[in-house]
Amino acid sequence: MNIREIAKRARVSHSTVSRVINQVETVDPKLVRRVQAVIQEVGYRPNFQARALARGRSHTVGLIVSELSGGNPFFSEVILYFERAAVEQGYEVLISFADTETRPDHVAVCAARMQERQVEGIAALTFGMEEQLANSAIDVPMVYAGADHDLQGVRNVRINYLPGFRDAIKHLKDFGHERIGYLSGQMSWSSMKTRFEGFRKAMKLAGAPFEKELVAECDHTWDGGAQGISMLLNLPKPPTAVLCCNDVAAVGALKTLAARGLQAGRDIALVGFDDLTICRFTQPALSTIQFSPRELASLAFRALLEEIQEVQKKTSLEYKTRFILRESTCAPRA
Repeated sequence: MNIREIAKRARVSHSTVSRVINQVETVDPKLVRRVQAVIQEVGYRPNFQARALARGRSHTVGLIVSELSGGNPFFSEVILYFERAAVEQGYEVLISFADTETRPDHVAVCAARMQERQVEGIAALTFGMEEQLANSAIDVPMVYAGADHDLQGVRNVRINYLPGFRDAIKHLKDFGHERIGYLSGQMSWSSMKTRFEGFRKAMKLAGAPFEKELVAECDHTWDGGAQGISMLLNLPKPPTAVLCCNDVAAVGALKTLAARGLQAGRDIALVGFDDLTICRFTQPALSTIQFSPRELASLAFRALLEEIQEVQKKTSLEYKTRFILRESTCAPRA
């Protein structure tokens, strides 16, 4: 079924059908209803992609994420909410996973492939891997998130880690905790290093003593969290409270605590990071520092759309983390 066949059934010219599909306001409303009735009757779906490309517009944007492996749902949620925001504005999303473990320059490769497919802009939510794009030949609008520093000509959604860490540590201090530990992801990851620096700065602002032995560097995975909390519990004088680099590591820590007959919120205070949906369903419900995939994705798409549309007055790009109190914190045991 094509436009000419639609026109024949509706008893109008094919140009009238074209104007109806393109929502031209000057078409007689009676003709609009007649054409739309035929389109609905036959189930015709216009090839918007072909028409957009003919006009030099693809109405497609690229999204590069840095991690989908290991069972971490964070980036899955980023993809979901980014695509929802894009679809609301009439855009399709081309998604790519930057597998830098097997190919260090894979972020740049992903961006180049997207440009070949005529995307109108690219959001690289890769948290520290965007440096690969600094000297690339990508000439479409780009948006980063959590980059260590602003790169010329690129919007960067700045992540302010301090408010969430500050309020979490204040909460623990008010409970009476003095030995506060931290489960850190691998410091070779820019995002993990930045979160750790946020933790250290918040500890200093709260007047809480920072002890290097209370920091366990581990993988930011379920298994990594389980192993990291074991390292801290095996210390001669373990921490009475532990903050984690992400919720996945915190859930891994919950498993180790249960295996040892311990419970967060009773025997030790535990705080995650990200506020994934799973936090509300753990036992106990996990207190966490909110770094919302929904808000991050929405902010990143809004910034990218402003770049594509060359908006003069642009949205301020800073995401502030915040502490979410649930049931996994408590006062230190005697």
